[in-house]
Amino acid sequence: MTKETFEKKELLFLITISLALGIRQMTMTMVMPFISTYGKTLAYSNSILIGVALGIFGLTQAIFQVPFGIWSDKLGNKPVILIGLLQVIIGLFIAFLSENIYLLIFARALQGSGAVLATGYSWVSSRIDSEKRPQAFSFLGMIIGFAAASAFALGPIINNYLSVSEMFLVCSILIFVVWMIILLFLKDTSGINSDSSSNNETKTSILAGIRILLKNKCFLGLNFAGFINNYIMVAVFYIVPIYLDELVGTSGMWKIFMPAVIIAIIFMKKSIKLVSKGYGLNLIKLAFVLSGIGICFYFNSKSFVSILIGSILFMTGYILIATIVPTIANDIAENSYRGTANGIINSFQYIGSFVGSVITGILWSSHNDIELYLIIAISIIGVLATLLTENKSNRRVKIQ
Repeated sequence: MTKETFEKKELLFLITISLALGIRQMTMTMVMPFISTYGKTLAYSNSILIGVALGIFGLTQAIFQVPFGIWSDKLGNKPVILIGLLQVIIGLFIAFLSENIYLLIFARALQGSGAVLATGYSWVSSRIDSEKRPQAFSFLGMIIGFAAASAFALGPIINNYLSVSEMFLVCSILIFVVWMIILLFLKDTSGINSDSSSNNETKTSILAGIRILLKNKCFLGLNFAGFINNYIMVAVFYIVPIYLDELVGTSGMWKIFMPAVIIAIIFMKKSIKLVSKGYGLNLIKLAFVLSGIGICFYFNSKSFVSILIGSILFMTGYILIATIVPTIANDIAENSYRGTANGIINSFQYIGSFVGSVITGILWSSHNDIELYLIIAISIIGVLATLLTENKSNRRVKIQ
């Protein structure tokens, strides 16, 4: 058996964690196209509060990523994953029961506060040998990316049979099933240190790790890349459904998103081997170029083929960056504060999502072309920023 081949236990673990995080991402994404219309049916709603309900999820995600990452370093990955997913389950169920906009905002905030994505990456990193880690992260990124993108295709189809509130309920049940599987079948070798001095050392290591991580040029560059990537992602997922609603209707969005995701995953699978050879930052630059070119095709918004080509290029760039950034970041960080590093990375990504949704919403009502030009400019900035990032992807951050 080669070093790159997963053992049966490793593969089972990867599948379970990937499904847990993928289903969570799908449930968050699936309802996004409908919140603006669903919110109007709730008591006390107005356009501002509906916007808050849409964006609050990304904001609480950004706020809680680092705390969850730190807690995973202290308490272990499994208990933190279970606590975070339980918050998502409760938040989805409250959303199902919501009859006014304020309760929906609270429910969305609670869903976002269960910010376990960083902990999931940390858990994978601690369970999988470094030689297999790029393949493990590519598998995890593939599932999460596919779940997020396919949700835009599946959501309109499911909404033909279920109301939005019923979709919240079904999603909570799905995550609860995964929660039970993790509780009963997955083991975590990390945990709380019984010795108080060890706890103090862990705390010191985490604080020192944060300071040194934030001084590392490669790590800062990865955070900036993640921020830009998620900005572009949420902007595209704001814009493209509007185009597709006129071209194929909401029920036909899968005709764009499914081919784009499949082709992007194939490209990512072919490219991920280059990360272990030290070409990760070069791939990030290529990904930003692909995203920027893809946005250019959206200017011809009346053409189905143009939207399809643009979405394929964008999705390829997005999934590449979404996979490569955590792969390199987890090679930089040491085990004692890897959860913290993942928390920082994911916080910057979700801040990008929140900023992207706000700016796109502001500009899109009267300045459509300006927003597209802005996304292209941001893609170029991503390329330039990556060029300036010192390549330290093969050098771990050591605590002095």
